[in-house]
Amino acid sequence: MQTLKRALEAYFDIPAAGPGQGSAWNFHWNTPWPAWMPNWIVLLLATGIVFLLVYAYLKDTAHLDLKKKSLLIGIRLIVFLIVVLFLTRFTLTIHRTGLPFVALLIDDSASMGLEDNYTGTPEMSPANLKEFEGKPRLSLARDLLLKDEARFLTELQRKHKLRLYHFSEDCLPLGDPDFLDQTNQQSTQETLKQLVPTGKETRPYHAVQKVLNDFRGTPPTAIIVLSDGISSTGELDHLSRAAPLAKSKLVPIFPVGIGSEQPVRDLQLYDLLVDDVAFVNDPVNLSAKVKTFGINSGTLSLVLKDAKTGSPLATRQIPVNSRKEFQKIELTFTPTTPGLFEYEFEVEPVEGEVNQKNNQQSGQVSVLDQKIRVLLVDSVPRYEYRYLKHLLERDKTIELRSILQESDLEYSSEDSTALDYFPVKKEDLYQYDVVILGDADPAYFSQAVFENLDQFVREKGGGLIVVAGPRFSPQAYFNTPLQGLLPVEISKAAPNAEYAPVIEGFQPELTTEGQFSTSIFRFADSAEESQRIWNRLPELYWFFTADDVKPGATVFAIHPTQKGKDGKPIPIISTQRVGAGKVIFNATDDLWRWRDLVGDLYYSRYWVQAIRYLSRSKLLNQEQAIELTLDRKTYQQGDTVQFRVKFLDERLIPGDSEPVTVMLERKGEASRPVQLTPRETAPNIFEGSYSNIPEGAYHTWVAHPILEGTPPSDDFRVEISQQELLNRDMDRSDLQKTARETRGKYFHILDAEQLPEAVPAGHPIPLENEEPIPLWNRWEFLILFTLLISVEWLLRKRFRLV
Repeated sequence: MQTLKRALEAYFDIPAAGPGQGSAWNFHWNTPWPAWMPNWIVLLLATGIVFLLVYAYLKDTAHLDLKKKSLLIGIRLIVFLIVVLFLTRFTLTIHRTGLPFVALLIDDSASMGLEDNYTGTPEMSPANLKEFEGKPRLSLARDLLLKDEARFLTELQRKHKLRLYHFSEDCLPLGDPDFLDQTNQQSTQETLKQLVPTGKETRPYHAVQKVLNDFRGTPPTAIIVLSDGISSTGELDHLSRAAPLAKSKLVPIFPVGIGSEQPVRDLQLYDLLVDDVAFVNDPVNLSAKVKTFGINSGTLSLVLKDAKTGSPLATRQIPVNSRKEFQKIELTFTPTTPGLFEYEFEVEPVEGEVNQKNNQQSGQVSVLDQKIRVLLVDSVPRYEYRYLKHLLERDKTIELRSILQESDLEYSSEDSTALDYFPVKKEDLYQYDVVILGDADPAYFSQAVFENLDQFVREKGGGLIVVAGPRFSPQAYFNTPLQGLLPVEISKAAPNAEYAPVIEGFQPELTTEGQFSTSIFRFADSAEESQRIWNRLPELYWFFTADDVKPGATVFAIHPTQKGKDGKPIPIISTQRVGAGKVIFNATDDLWRWRDLVGDLYYSRYWVQAIRYLSRSKLLNQEQAIELTLDRKTYQQGDTVQFRVKFLDERLIPGDSEPVTVMLERKGEASRPVQLTPRETAPNIFEGSYSNIPEGAYHTWVAHPILEGTPPSDDFRVEISQQELLNRDMDRSDLQKTARETRGKYFHILDAEQLPEAVPAGHPIPLENEEPIPLWNRWEFLILFTLLISVEWLLRKRFRLV
């Protein structure tokens, strides 16, 4: 029959059907009799006419044999049928048909990146257990679709057209949005291999709804869903909620359950906080947080190891508290030798824990066999000077010397830290690591002192903190070498008057750089808690109005309401690198107010962290002229990590043909390069990004251009979305309920290879209609009619009937 159809289609010049296409024939005619006439009367009349024709011929041909009678009667009946064909305007319409549709949905939410413990799973054999160990759920789904040269997809395509989707918070076509065929199958397989579980939410109901809307008018034969069944947005997005909608369109759903129903046991170590610089024989405190999943009792074992030797340096055990969202943990060790110390901080895995990649973090601490030498200079013992001096005198890691320009002659002999005058010789100044210059009178400084201070920062990598004051700083330093060191333009700033009563305070606002690019304002274990503490600090009152900051400077804190002449917020705390050193400018001398009710708790953290921030280059002898920064320290899966490399020495900027490259590495895996491109408005700043990074702790460093010594580096962490972590166990019951209500069938990932055979064949899908072919006026039938009439007349004459 198909051969006859194809032959007739070729005869009528109808294009041949494409791959996977077929054809359906439909005949149409118009009734020549009146519309009021019932069909049974028409049938009765037709029967009567045929009876009369046969009766008449039988009577006329009584003398002929049966064969001749039958021949004449047959010719007359065929002529009658052709006449009926002419009267009814008989027409043929050919419809092109295609294979029915099947939609395949792949869950790529963050929970599909979890690894499961399949021990005790009923369907799991020892051989399968070994195959599944250490593989995330999405990898298992990918293996199902691609193994044996994508046999699963090929079997589905034999009887169906296949369209692939991936879904998490949104449902999107995977690869080419059209149906999968031989032309795009290879590219789709490559896209499948690159699929990563980074979605922040899982919305199965929304995904099925989107697919059914895409197939409006021609519902798919079936929908296949590869998922763990978890809905992270609540019951309204469960897959079973889509069952009534699919059932109303007669679309069965075939869920493939991926994962284990056993509680996922996992420990996550994060928010590691430790100073970059430590000192020999001084305790180093490491603090972090740990989250527990599926672990409600027992103890957690913490260990700090030497990364090079693996030997433990400190251990501790704490009981599990499942009622808390996280537990804060701390360890302390005391370094005994100077140098660059590399460590690993680990919470030991518990029994049944599959994912151990998030159990540890590593880093490095520079251990110094010396104290930070600080020179504190001011004109009078104002509040900021007095509180800061007493604070630094008590700090064991700091060796303080102070100068009070307008002090009594006996002051230096009574105060063990006091000096009579600012160091005049360059060698004497270079003994210090950080200089804190308060509201000092420049009249006490010679031109040589200013030049030495400039070289102290630029050449020796020393740190300088300038604290504004109402008498001299910084406006009195206009047209001195100190002007070039400051991150603000003092030439454009109006001099401040003496102290005047101020009744309206202000709370400075941290910029993004102040929150995430430095540890100076780290008042707690996390950036979020530090920000909350900052917002609760006592208000400040006096500040120096600087209208502008210099190009390349970084603003850490701004005035919340006051604007400069250019409309930009007035900087309160700002910094810039000058040569090998760094300079911080505090536009207020009211930070001592932070001591209200809490003493030195936050006041001390700011000043000590700022001093260590400035002293690091000189203490570590790292006069690096390149900075590597990230937009933040913690990301969720699916976020984009932004890298920035800033060249402070323009001589190191590579040529046009040479890229700036940073390497990205997670422990136990190969490092990945990230290419950075120069910013149009700042050719000394190179930026780049990297997306879809799996969960874990990462280390990044500048790989090109190649630098002497240790290259600039940074660390960050990628977390699974917290919503995705609330429920980690495969929801088998919801998947089975969906299959049952839609008359589909549930498959576990182990049995899913049998799924293509279970998908119903479906009905061919009408694609297009060819132009109707009128048969009643075809020349072939006219010739046949004429030929039959002529043959009948000749035969009647031959048989002597006329």
